Amino acid sequence: MKAFIQKLKSRVLAGGAITFEEALRLASIEDAPARESLLIAAHEITARFCPAAPDLCSLVNAKSYLCSEDCGFCSQSSHYKTGVKRYPLMKPEEVLAEAQKCEANGVQSFCIVTSGETLNDAEFEQVLAAFRLLSEQTRLRLDGSLGNLTAEQIAKLREAGMRRFNHNLQCSREFYPEIVSTHSYDARMETLKFLDENGVEVCSGGVFGMGETREDRIKLAFELKPYDPRCLPVNILNPRPGTPLENREALDPAEVVKTVAIYRLIHPKAHIKLAGGREPNLGVYFQEQALRGGANGFVVGGYLTTAGNPVEEDFAMLARAGFERLHRDCRPK
Repeated sequence: MKAFIQKLKSRVLAGGAITFEEALRLASIEDAPARESLLIAAHEITARFCPAAPDLCSLVNAKSYLCSEDCGFCSQSSHYKTGVKRYPLMKPEEVLAEAQKCEANGVQSFCIVTSGETLNDAEFEQVLAAFRLLSEQTRLRLDGSLGNLTAEQIAKLREAGMRRFNHNLQCSREFYPEIVSTHSYDARMETLKFLDENGVEVCSGGVFGMGETREDRIKLAFELKPYDPRCLPVNILNPRPGTPLENREALDPAEVVKTVAIYRLIHPKAHIKLAGGREPNLGVYFQEQALRGGANGFVVGGYLTTAGNPVEEDFAMLARAGFERLHRDCRPK
């Protein structure tokens, strides 16, 4: 297996790609020495194609628990009684205050997230004003996760400062009906195509541990390939009370780490970020393993409805994994 891993690593470093069947063979690895060889190979690829500084972002849940979709993992779906705080769209000045906290912590990217499939006209204008305010008052790189948009809306957001848009595929096409019924997989893929065609950087990944198979996780990575996501967030299910997945058993953290390494071979140039659920599922040890085996960033400062590590703890993990500390007083290039 070690020779096989070395062959794939050399091919990727030379600009080639691995096949679905080869990725499945990597997913079958069970023994620790082969898994360690895979992590080392993934780390070499990360070092070749990604910056030495980690790619970090924070987010604000700007409109909470007001979503009509029925994603089984999501505590913001109005289909489920989860006890999550509900509130309408935050004012631009409130979003700015959260962004300034992010910037003070030395994090370079900030994402405005709203629950729900679409924004109404008034909400869109409010979000647009928030992006303009953040562009004027911060040096952050600005991202959005705002549901479905028109080409005209995307153009206005880009002019206001938005550079990247998050729209996760969540899982493989085959497993998708087990998780969502209110929108189709094709609709999600059409949105990714739409973003790419309108000059917006694509941020798209998924959630591990929802009951999917190893093959499903590999399929997700290959479903994403045509869209060349600049950012690929890896979420691990943190079961939320009141959702259909609240009793789902946790995925083996070593399996998560191995899969992250395989994703690096499939997506050598993407920013693969450990995101929601990383703290309870991986702990410090396996997060650092993932950072030494393909991941090169974090979502920091908490998630949509759950808290995260203190930022300094995340920086300490990144330092131990060999990443350079970001400068607080400049925007990374």
